[in-house]
Amino acid sequence: MGDVEQPIMDYIAGVVAEGGGAPVTRDTQLLEAGVLDSINLVRLVQFLEERFGIKIADADLGPELFESPAAVSAYVARQLG
Repeated sequence: MGDVEQPIMDYIAGVVAEGGGAPVTRDTQLLEAGVLDSINLVRLVQFLEERFGIKIADADLGPELFESPAAVSAYVARQLG
């Protein structure tokens, strides 16, 4: 895992562990499997913006962004250019 993916995986794994959920892989379906609820999605966006110094546009906040940790990581990597 790269410099972007590892902190994202760690963050999501921590959120899931707090809720007593199953382990998360890079391909875990975050929304479809109910891994993240709406509050945790907002917290994830805040984490990404603070940790990586990016601004996630409202237009980008669709379900495809939060499909999996791999999708989130790929988005952040693109924003960092």
